[in-house]
Amino acid sequence: MSEPAFVRNGETARASGEAAQFERHVAGWAALAAVLCFAVLCGPFFARRVYVADDLGEFHLPVRNFYAQQLARGDAFDWMPSLYGGFYIAGEGQLGAYHPWHLFLYRFLPLGAAFDIELLASYPLLFLGTYLLLQRLVARRDAALLGALVFTFGGFNLLHFVHPNAIAIVAHLPWMLLAADVALATPSRRRRAWAESALALLVASQLLLGYPQYVWFSLLAGVALIAWRMVLGQARRARLVSIGVAVTLGAMIGAVQWLPTWPVLGASVRQTADRGFAKTGSLHPLNLVQLFAPYLFQTRVVGQNTHELGLYAGAVSTVLCLWLLSRRREWGRYRPLVRGLLVFCALALLLAAGEYGGLYRLQSLVPLANRFRFPCRAIVLVQLGMAGLTAVAAVLLFETAIQARRGAHTTDRDDRVLWLAVLASVALALSGPLVWPQYVASPLLVWSGPLLVGLAALLVALVERGVRGAAVALVLFAATDLSAYGMSYAVYGRTAGLHEYVADVALPPDTVRPRAAAPAPAKGPRVGDRMLLAGVTRVDGYAGLEPAKQLDYRDPRSWQLAGAHWAWQQDDDRAGHKRRWVSLSPTAPRVRLVAQTRAAPGAADAESWSLEFVAVEPPLSLPPSEPGTARVVRDAPGNIVVETVCPARQLLVTTESFDSGWQVTVDGKPGTVVRVDGDFLGCVVDSGDHRVAFTFQPRARWLGMLVGACGLGLLMAVACVRWTRCPQACTTGDSP
Repeated sequence: MSEPAFVRNGETARASGEAAQFERHVAGWAALAAVLCFAVLCGPFFARRVYVADDLGEFHLPVRNFYAQQLARGDAFDWMPSLYGGFYIAGEGQLGAYHPWHLFLYRFLPLGAAFDIELLASYPLLFLGTYLLLQRLVARRDAALLGALVFTFGGFNLLHFVHPNAIAIVAHLPWMLLAADVALATPSRRRRAWAESALALLVASQLLLGYPQYVWFSLLAGVALIAWRMVLGQARRARLVSIGVAVTLGAMIGAVQWLPTWPVLGASVRQTADRGFAKTGSLHPLNLVQLFAPYLFQTRVVGQNTHELGLYAGAVSTVLCLWLLSRRREWGRYRPLVRGLLVFCALALLLAAGEYGGLYRLQSLVPLANRFRFPCRAIVLVQLGMAGLTAVAAVLLFETAIQARRGAHTTDRDDRVLWLAVLASVALALSGPLVWPQYVASPLLVWSGPLLVGLAALLVALVERGVRGAAVALVLFAATDLSAYGMSYAVYGRTAGLHEYVADVALPPDTVRPRAAAPAPAKGPRVGDRMLLAGVTRVDGYAGLEPAKQLDYRDPRSWQLAGAHWAWQQDDDRAGHKRRWVSLSPTAPRVRLVAQTRAAPGAADAESWSLEFVAVEPPLSLPPSEPGTARVVRDAPGNIVVETVCPARQLLVTTESFDSGWQVTVDGKPGTVVRVDGDFLGCVVDSGDHRVAFTFQPRARWLGMLVGACGLGLLMAVACVRWTRCPQACTTGDSP
């Protein structure tokens, strides 16, 4: 006799209630784990310390210090005199000078607090966006939260904590994909209008952060999403056009940043790089061992650059992805998503492999993208795909766990893939010291790999069998594993009190004239810009888009022509390689008048450069006379005012770096800027007393502001039309 209907309905209700309770319980713990990870990341901030690891202390903090000072004074911040003897820092991009968020932080908060908040704010934004994206794709909160945890605190995003603009742009990525997917696949016209507007603003925000390589990765991810929806037959042509319009308007709004970046790129050493530059920093295939042995090598990676080559996304992600591949028959409704994610991961991995994968050759054909180095940075796309696969695997795993708890019949379990992962990790721990003895880490670190993979495999097996508490333990283990991996490298042990960090800078003996050179050693990294925090002005420097110079700044003669009084040079002695301040003399004054010029020699002909006979191209015709006198009356960033007295027509020469954005007026009338000695700023003045004003006013900045204002206006107009047209139909309609 069959059971009564009310009995069957009651059992179904109880099963549904148990499933909902399981989902709420695991989701709550996953959210708590994310909060705890973020709290640990914020630990130094709460202790009032500043994050100074790698580029944070050597580049980002010094340039943001200048930025904050200029904002506090209400002065222009585009031109930074203390770097490279003068540098278009806003155009270089990594300052993100025009982004409203940066303008707010560094105008109203102290430097240390603003800097830390800028670094930390990206992570909750990234976590929430990834959760909402995965929730839309997998429709299960606990699995989406686990996937968001894996991506947000995975190896890439924590190791790249030292690149704040990169992480800030990546934090936009899931939101952009979410907005694009809503614009593609949602019936409601009103929701699509909101999504397209959000997409435009997200594109603009990314561009304003000034790190175009990660905007490129976002574009590739968006194209992949559109291609996937097209394969599923869910992308109408009209909606694709609307998305294209939104991206175009976003690019227009962001023009105030990317338009100035073009001339800075064109005047940088990167513009002259050969084709091999695009594959610098390729991900060697041997780095795949990181997935099973994250601490096998001393640097954790095959190569020396840990934060660039780190591929590890956590043992739980590795094991769950393998588990998912072994359950192909159970993919069901997720089959198109899993296949799409697998293709996405494979292509991203080939792109990250650079010269080992081949796709970089296609990228080298794309303008601007062919100037990006470190193709391994496409690891961010690999880990985004892995986070999606982890979320799908978690859905199937948690559904299996719920069935096991009810004693329902499930597919025969096959745990061989779990133990194969453990065996692979053990094999690497055993063979690593034999194959790479000089690169392998300590035994404790080597064997931590099998321990992590083994625990992940064990927890997955327990969850699959419905063991209570196993799912929560899996989530907490994933959070602990990821936090320990990333924060031990880029956060903890690499912070400092701001005042102590600045006070620890070795200053020149004469701090009245702190203009200096700090040449890079013959072998090794360049000297960072930390000394700028203490008031030192460098005639060389450290930046992503290093300006191309005609003088050779490894030659002391070039330092003297640039007005450097001191050189921070490496000193070989019995104690090892140390640096000390060396006095330079004679050195060019800040401004001077010269009466003789000649044609510029080759960049390598350092002996022919002179303080008395400056070189210009073409040479100027000046009458013979005694040099006049020049006095600086204002010397501010992007604004230099000089009073001159000369007996005849002469050339005014400064030690400020030349840039095409400089303009000059003589007694209020426009003059002509002259490039002196290949690298410096000058102009011709007639006999008598004159007031010469150099002002940095690059055309690209004003053009970018104009294009940005037009883009914002067009976006508002389009949005108003979309939101107000046929409001009743827009709410429920399904028209394009």
